[in-house]
Amino acid sequence: MASAAEWVEQEQEQEREKKLRDELWTRIAENVPDAKQNGANAPRLANTLNVSLLGIDSEMLLIALDLEGVCASSGSACMVGSVVASHVLLAMGLPMERARSAVRFSLGKWTTADEIKAAGDAVRKIVDRLNTRKSAYAVA
Repeated sequence: MASAAEWVEQEQEQEREKKLRDELWTRIAENVPDAKQNGANAPRLANTLNVSLLGIDSEMLLIALDLEGVCASSGSACMVGSVVASHVLLAMGLPMERARSAVRFSLGKWTTADEIKAAGDAVRKIVDRLNTRKSAYAVA
């Protein structure tokens, strides 16, 4: 009986995380026109969102997100600390630019809706700031 209850609880938690993941994607997609969701049509974990923000250096984005208190990573979990494009994304057929601009958000049992809102707002603010800096240095 305990196993059945644990299974139901786990299913409910996965559904909650999936809703939060989808909410984060919605916030990013509405505010970052060049955002692309990676693996959206493939079987995937309920708690993981992988997004390419075209034209944005993922390392710069990750540093800025960290300063905003948002945890994210580039590449897959097995590639943490690597600065090369994810071999998984490349194997999925993504172009190098898209793979190199990818960031991964992982949610957990304690992730809240307020944290998702804050993360979405932080991505928008940081992308706006990075794009403004890029255009300021662009040569006409």
